[in-house]
Amino acid sequence: MSNIAKKPAALPSEGFAITEGHDNFFTPLRLVFASLVVLGHAYAIALRDASLEPHMLYHYTFSYLAVNLFFIASGFLVTKSMVYRGDTPSFISARVLRIFPALAIHVLFVMFIIGPLATNIAWNDFFSSPDWYLQPLMVLTFFETDMNLPGIFDTNAEQFGSATLWTLRYEVIAYIGTLAVFSLGFLRKKWMVLAQFVLPSIGWIIGTRFGIFEALPGTIENLFRFGIAYGLGAAIYAYRERLNFGWITLAALITASYLLRKTEVLEVVMNAVLCWVIFRVAYMKAPKWAWLQRIPDLSYGIYIYHWCVLQLLFYWFPQLSVMELFALSFPPTVALAALSWYIVEKPMLRNKIKFANWLRGLGFKRPMAKQQYLLD
Repeated sequence: MSNIAKKPAALPSEGFAITEGHDNFFTPLRLVFASLVVLGHAYAIALRDASLEPHMLYHYTFSYLAVNLFFIASGFLVTKSMVYRGDTPSFISARVLRIFPALAIHVLFVMFIIGPLATNIAWNDFFSSPDWYLQPLMVLTFFETDMNLPGIFDTNAEQFGSATLWTLRYEVIAYIGTLAVFSLGFLRKKWMVLAQFVLPSIGWIIGTRFGIFEALPGTIENLFRFGIAYGLGAAIYAYRERLNFGWITLAALITASYLLRKTEVLEVVMNAVLCWVIFRVAYMKAPKWAWLQRIPDLSYGIYIYHWCVLQLLFYWFPQLSVMELFALSFPPTVALAALSWYIVEKPMLRNKIKFANWLRGLGFKRPMAKQQYLLD
């Protein structure tokens, strides 16, 4: 018996349906999310204070909501990929080739291009500093991702070369978590996937309500924050045939968010509101906009390159306003993202099968034929 239904998962929401193929708008949505992050960080850099980034809804900023949107979409798509593949080597291959080659090139770009253009020390001292040559090791292991290179951006409020890479640590942790629950058999039942959303939600509420996070490293709070978003996306995939994405559902979620706006539960409800928006747009029936489904996925490149571009332009032109900085930085960021996609990301992704076979040669688990997942 196949572990994936071949027919669309119809939802009782005015003809709206989540389908199994690639007929969706996730790629343009991710471009919107990445653009929101760029806008939010333009505020933080141009105003020299991250706390001055405007609130988009309640106390949530552009960048905060955008990153949560990324994790919701990722939870859905990565869980879908894991169930579809049913194969550890294929899953690892797809995830590794999606994240690390482009990230490695980005690190080298900041080290060799951005750093020398933005440092206030002699190049001999710059290139001989351990803070320079240890960057690949620090970033690619996610030990320290800010790329605080010697003497860079000394007149900016932030001296980081790539301050947005810290979220990739949690993305990779989420991938490992998905692989773990698959390997342990925790994708066999739908309620097991739902628990991946419920448990971090409960943890967040308790941790925030009783001030537990204040006594712990920030990593713990972020694990719960992203666990809610990623787990919600995974749960949506598991229960996609039963969920209602109608307008009444949205009205109920918005009402709940307003009533709970001063409580710890708001984080959970707001993710549910974001979730409704993502899936209504991702699976909307819009034949006239179908061409958007074929655009290149530049979102990852925009996400990893935008910070260093914003920083460098503001370092050179500190008089720029927020919107001027955003307008001037966006085209070169998109250009770098396009180069990353066509020269690094897309070519590397063509090697998924070859890399998966190589992993099998190392003894990684082979596909589990006829195994069923997401049963009631």
